[in-house]
Amino acid sequence: MSTLSLSANTVQEALDRADARHWTRNPPRSPRARLAFLLRKSGGDHALLATRLQTTPQALKTFSSQGGDAENRALQQAVERDVIRLWQPRIRRHAHATILHNNGQMMVSFRAWLGFIAAAGSSDDPRLRTLTLSLHAPHVEALFSARHRGAPEPELLAILSHALSACYFHRNRPQGTAEKVRIERIDYLEFYF
Repeated sequence: MSTLSLSANTVQEALDRADARHWTRNPPRSPRARLAFLLRKSGGDHALLATRLQTTPQALKTFSSQGGDAENRALQQAVERDVIRLWQPRIRRHAHATILHNNGQMMVSFRAWLGFIAAAGSSDDPRLRTLTLSLHAPHVEALFSARHRGAPEPELLAILSHALSACYFHRNRPQGTAEKVRIERIDYLEFYF
């Protein structure tokens, strides 16, 4: 695999990349081996895999034979993301279960544009913030379960926004305070577990 960046700009990809720290074997490295792995996961259906990677079956054949030239950079990244998403699902679930069994703490580090909602009203102008904080067990469990069932990115973003509100803005305040945070756009995001 190319140099694996552990940060991402979506919650889905950041969770998948954090799971990579728990792998017991490396995923396939060559373009042909990666596509063979993804085809097995797609039941051998080239059209289904091409649709999932937002390309054509012909482009997949060319990629498999020619590998990763500069013209195929977008396809290289799509293949890499899909391999990371699908590699060692049992190891991933076992790691998640172990984390939840052992107090369920997760660190998150990110830079994102946040919108704020408070008793006085909301902020229409999202503010760029860089934060590193610890998420607590109920939020970690919600993220893991949503990811396991293939929840879409907006749902994962809403779960993370709720977790940030609870773990950062409400940590020394009583339950039911009105302040909330809404993640508008992520510049980078990294989970540590």
